[in-house]
Amino acid sequence: MFLFFMQACISPVFWLLLAEIFPLKIRGVATGLATSFVWIANTIVSLVFPVLIAAIRGYTFFLFAVINVATLVFYVRAIPETKNLTLEQIEDNLTQRFGGSKPRTDGDQQKVLEGVSRRS
Repeated sequence: MFLFFMQACISPVFWLLLAEIFPLKIRGVATGLATSFVWIANTIVSLVFPVLIAAIRGYTFFLFAVINVATLVFYVRAIPETKNLTLEQIEDNLTQRFGGSKPRTDGDQQKVLEGVSRRS
């Protein structure tokens, strides 16, 4: 049950979120670091699992289920909808929501596109 809930509901949102949340200029490095932290967390869960089974037995799975439900609630309440938005629009929306430099304007986007076409 835990694996079904994790792999069918929580995990796809997490991996999609990683692909969208970081600004383009740091996306590769930030995604790599986030993936490393996920593997570290998986290792910690693997090491703690036998201890939890010994301590609270079958309730261990309920503990993980509660964590998954809390994660789902966080996703629903805190993560903005990104359907039909470009990565640039998502970056601008997140910048406005959480601070940082001012969002791009259409003129800024045109300058970026002109710079790319000159390099080609």
